[in-house]
Amino acid sequence: MKKIAAIFAGCAILISGLFLLFGNSSDKDTPITESPTSLSPAKVEISQEAPVELQAAEPAQPAAVDDFPIKKEQFESLSPEDQNEILVEFVADFWEKELGISDETNAEEKSLSLEIFNRPYMRTLTEREYLQLSPEDREKADAEIGENCQEIRSYVLDVVADAESIMADKDYVNAEAYLVHILQMGRELGANKEGMALTRLIGISCRNRALNGMVKLYTQTGDDSKVQIAREHMWENQKEIKEIAEMVQQAEANN
Repeated sequence: MKKIAAIFAGCAILISGLFLLFGNSSDKDTPITESPTSLSPAKVEISQEAPVELQAAEPAQPAAVDDFPIKKEQFESLSPEDQNEILVEFVADFWEKELGISDETNAEEKSLSLEIFNRPYMRTLTEREYLQLSPEDREKADAEIGENCQEIRSYVLDVVADAESIMADKDYVNAEAYLVHILQMGRELGANKEGMALTRLIGISCRNRALNGMVKLYTQTGDDSKVQIAREHMWENQKEIKEIAEMVQQAEANN
């Protein structure tokens, strides 16, 4: 309310005549009458012959201001500063209802519940959404994500070790298949560029593990072009790590 009140502070002078307008209004509601074309001939004839009687106008009733916070007498007894504050608050309250905004609404938009996200959280949460969680929900998410990271790390190390063992036996086809599997897994984890920074970094780690193994494999098989491609991908991964670090810094600054 206070934030919106500040926006409308400049309106106080324009609406300072509010009570004058409501207290001295002489306009009455205009009744809706039938148009001449809708009247029957008989009604037209009567209206033409009947004498017109003039009646004294009834005293105008001041319009009610049901939503104004205080009565006119109370308002007039206040200091100009207090009157100005009430008017600003009155206009701000109107626009809150008109536009459907409030401090409570903004708070709800800034705060997200972990319950709305599917598990595993490391795949469904974005970095921005993670920062909008309550401290309690962040703690829950961190606990699950930490476990998932350990599981992924253990799995990747096992598969890469198997690939290197197969590579030592010169079974390059199967070794390459193992490494490609880890590379694709890493790409999947980092596919969402708005995803959690930790998830993206884990994805990069997976890709680098696979690419390191590929450099060894293609060096042994003498495939220099694939060695170069693998190294270029590793260089791109380093650039992405820097981009993620900058994104995290920016997100923390905005929150």
